[in-house]
This record gives sequence, structure tokens and C-alpha cells, in this order.
Amino acid sequence: MSGDNRTADEVRESIEETRADLGETAAALAAKADVKGRVKQAAAEKKAAIKQATVEKTQELKHITTDKAAELRETAAEKTAQVKEAAAAKTAQAGEVQQATAQAAGRVASQAGEVGDRVRHQFTDGRPADVARRPVPLAAVAAVALGVAAVVATVLRRRR
Repeated sequence: MSGDNRTADEVRESIEETRADLGETAAALAAKADVKGRVKQAAAEKKAAIKQATVEKTQELKHITTDKAAELRETAAEKTAQVKEAAAAKTAQAGEVQQATAQAAGRVASQAGEVGDRVRHQFTDGRPADVARRPVPLAAVAAVALGVAAVVATVLRRRR
């Protein structure tokens, strides 16, 4: 200090600065030596990072799920409309088939009645000798026609 021309106040100020620097250095060394504290600090930082990542991922998945649900609702509405249209078309078609079947059954019943009348008259009208000579196949034809009509009516009803 002999070559130093500083005043006592300057020396005191220099000593204070040196003490502050020494205190900071000691605190830094103590922090480096405190392994447990450093591990806790690193764990806390990792925990905060994981929590933030979890929150972000949860929000992302929530948005994706909401979007997918909206898409599925829209698709379901479209499919429902298509099914309703198809059902209406099938119902109309079934009504037409039912009407056609009823008309065909009416015609068959009418024709069967006419054939039955003809067969009855064939075997009951006229002289007994003529009646005996008339062929029986006409009655067989009438029976077959009646059977065919029944089969047609059954097939048409099953198609509904």
C-alpha cells in the first residue's frame, strides 16, 4: 500500500466491493456444492415443462376431438337422410306392388269365377248324353288356372 495514493474512503470502498464480490463468489460456490438443491431446481423445471406440454397436448386433442365429432355428426345426418329417402322409395314401391297384386288377384278371381261357371254349365246344361261326351279337361284347365293365380299372388306378396 505504500505506492498507493488512495484515501481512506477509497480504500474502504474498495474493501466493500471486494467483500461483495467475495460474497457472490462464495454464494456461487455454495450453490454449485448444493447438489440436492440443484437436483430439486432441475426437477421443478422439468415438472413445469411437462405440465405445460401436457396442457398443450390436451388442448390440441380436445380441438381434434371436437372437429371429428362435428364431422361424424354431419356424416350421420347425411346417411340418415339417404336412408330415409331410400325407405320412402321402397315404401312407395311396395305400395305399387301391393296395388298391382290386388288388381291381379281381382282379375284372377274374376276369371276363375267365369271358368267355374263355364265348367258348371258344361256339365249341367244340355242333354245328359251331350254332357257325358264333353271332355273333362276343361275342368282341369280351370283348376290349373286357379292354382297358377294362387302361386302368382303368393310370389308377388313375398316380393314386398
